[in-house]
Amino acid sequence: MLSLKKISRQQLIAAGVIVVGIVAGAVAGFFSISAAGLVPQNSADEPAAKDAPFVLPASPPVKKTVSPVTEDAAQLASKSAQKAEEELADQRMWEATAKQPLPPRKEPMTPPRWRVVGITSVGSVKSVLLLFENQPVTEARGIGDKLPGGAKIVDIAQDHLKIVLNGQTMKLNLRKQ
Repeated sequence: MLSLKKISRQQLIAAGVIVVGIVAGAVAGFFSISAAGLVPQNSADEPAAKDAPFVLPASPPVKKTVSPVTEDAAQLASKSAQKAEEELADQRMWEATAKQPLPPRKEPMTPPRWRVVGITSVGSVKSVLLLFENQPVTEARGIGDKLPGGAKIVDIAQDHLKIVLNGQTMKLNLRKQ
């Protein structure tokens, strides 16, 4: 429970000033809004012209009698609406499946899995040996050749391979660390 004995006189005065400021600000804000014309000041008997669509009628609307001709038109409209609803239900928009399968791609969207097996050199020509998944033989790639995934081989050394991918040069270490 709040004990007023623990609150100093200065704290009590400060709290009172804050409360008075809040009330004064709310009153000033209300008067400035009403002076700007944002709050309508109508009498209770006369609704504003701009609020006419939102004013409830004074008496309930009179129920009109329907002639047999308009009843037939209403039934016809109801039947056509039901027919349109059934057609939409038959389409099942959100459950549609592709009517024809997509054609197979010539190249896979992802490069095949591969790994660097080793480095060879014949004279001054160096090559990197790649082993692809599901292939029993290795492939040799030299400087200037492309690796799967689009990287280009820039330099081949005994312990590393330099490649360029998307304009960035990278060094792949080939030794176990």
